[in-house]
Amino acid sequence: MPYKPRFQYNNKIVTLLNALEYCRGVVESVVLPFDIPEKLRYEAKVKATHYSTAIEGNPLTIQQVKETVQKKLVKDKGEQEVRNYWDALNFLSRSRNRNITISEDFIRKLHAIIEVRGPGRRGGKSDYRGAMPPGVLFAVWDKDTGKPDYIPPYYEDVPILMSELVNWVNSREARELPPPLKSAIFAYQLVTIHPFTDGNGRTARAMANYILMQHGYDLKGFYSVEEHYSVDLASYYRSIQMGLPVNYYDGRNDPDLTTWILFFLESMYKAYKDVVKATRSYTESAKVKLAGLGEKDKRLLLLALRFEKHLNPSTIASWFEVNPKTVHSWIKDWLRLGLLEPASGSIRIRSYKIGERYKDVTIEDLGFEK
Repeated sequence: MPYKPRFQYNNKIVTLLNALEYCRGVVESVVLPFDIPEKLRYEAKVKATHYSTAIEGNPLTIQQVKETVQKKLVKDKGEQEVRNYWDALNFLSRSRNRNITISEDFIRKLHAIIEVRGPGRRGGKSDYRGAMPPGVLFAVWDKDTGKPDYIPPYYEDVPILMSELVNWVNSREARELPPPLKSAIFAYQLVTIHPFTDGNGRTARAMANYILMQHGYDLKGFYSVEEHYSVDLASYYRSIQMGLPVNYYDGRNDPDLTTWILFFLESMYKAYKDVVKATRSYTESAKVKLAGLGEKDKRLLLLALRFEKHLNPSTIASWFEVNPKTVHSWIKDWLRLGLLEPASGSIRIRSYKIGERYKDVTIEDLGFEK
C-alpha cells in the first residue's frame, strides 16, 4: 500500500508558509559583501552540527565543535559524532550540487557517514536494523523512567516502509506540495520508521534539510533550524509524539500530521527570521552602504559631516569648484540614491541633508581623518 500522509491545511499553516516565502524573498534580494556569505554558511553549519548532536546528548560546546571540525584526528565519541555530522552536511551539499535524488541507498549512505566509528574506511551504506536477541525489545527508552517512549515497527516491515516513503517523496503528489511541508512529512515518517539501530534523529533532521536544499529553501546555506529544536526539546519531542500511543501499530502508522507540521513550520520561521536579521545587519553596515558610492559621493558626505548639516546648491558648488547648474544635475542623482533628502520646503527646496540611509556614516567610515 502506498504511503499517504494525512494532514489538514489551516489558517496558521497557510500564514506560516506565506511568512517563509516573504523571508526567502528578503534574503534572495540582499547583496552582501563578498566575504560575508561564506561566513554565514560556516556559522550555520557549526550551529546545525552542534545542536543536532546536542539533541542526542553530545556534550561539546559550539567552540569545541569549531575546534573539532578542524582536527585531523578525533579522540573520543563526542568529537567523532560532531565530525560525522559535519561530514554528512558536506556530503549533502555536494549531493545537492550534483542534483542527486533521494533513494534508499542515498539515505543508507548518509546514515553510514553519520554513524561511522573510528578511522576505518568510508563510503559504505548502513544496513537497516535486524532482529533483536530473544526477549529483548527494540524501543526508544526514557532514560529517567526506564519505560519505552516509542516502540517502532517490526524490523521485517522496515524495508517495505522505507520503499514506500522513498516512492512517496519522489511522487507527483509530493512534488506538488510546498517544500517545507514535504520536508516536514519526510522527516516525521523517517524517524517514525526508525530504520536504523541508532542515529535516526540525526538522519531525519539531515534529510529534512536536504529536501529544503534541493528546492532552494536553505536560504543560500545560511539556514539552521536545529537550535530552535534544542532550545525547547520538550516541545520538539511532544510534537513528534503528538500524544499517540507508544506502539507504532496503535496509531503512529497513520497519524494526522498537522500538529507536527505546525511545529516544524514555526521552528523554520524562527530560523528564517534569524537569517533575515543577520543579513540585514550586514547590509546596514557602513562598509556595505558605502560600497556603491564614488569619490564624488563620499566628498559630499564629508562636506555635510565636517562643515554643513544642511547643504544648499551654492555651498556644494563652492566645495566642488563647479557651477551651480552642474550641482543641480548631481543633486537629482543624489536624491535618487538616497544620499540626500530635502531639508526645507516640499515644492521649492532650498537646502538638503544627508539621507536616512547614510545618516550614521562617520568621517572615519569614509576614509578621512577628523
